[in-house]
Amino acid sequence: MRNWLVVSMALALSACGGSGEAGGGGTPNDLAAQACEAAAKSRLEGKLYTLDLAALGASMKDAPNGEKFLTAPIVIEPGLTSEVKQIVECTVRFSDGKPAPDVVGFVFNW
Repeated sequence: MRNWLVVSMALALSACGGSGEAGGGGTPNDLAAQACEAAAKSRLEGKLYTLDLAALGASMKDAPNGEKFLTAPIVIEPGLTSEVKQIVECTVRFSDGKPAPDVVGFVFNW
C-alpha cells in the first residue's frame, strides 16, 4: 500500500512539474514565447507578473524579413493596487545553428 502511495504521488508531481513553459519548450512557438518572456522579465525589474506562455506562443505570426511576431496580455503586479494590464508585443528572429531565437523588438502596449 505504501509503495502505491509513493508511486501515485510521484506521478502526480511529475504531471504538475515543469517551468511553466508553453508546451514543454521544444517547438519554435514555445522557444519564441520563452524568449519573449525573458525579455519581459528583464524589463520588469523583479515585479510580479502573469503571462500566458501558451497564448503567447500560439499567437506567433510571420513578420517582415523572416521574423516572427507574438502578442499576448500581461498583468503586472496582479492583485495589488498597482496592478496594470498591458499587451506584450514581441518580435523574434530565428537563426540557423542557434537553439533559441533572438528578440529583435519588444514593447508593452496599453
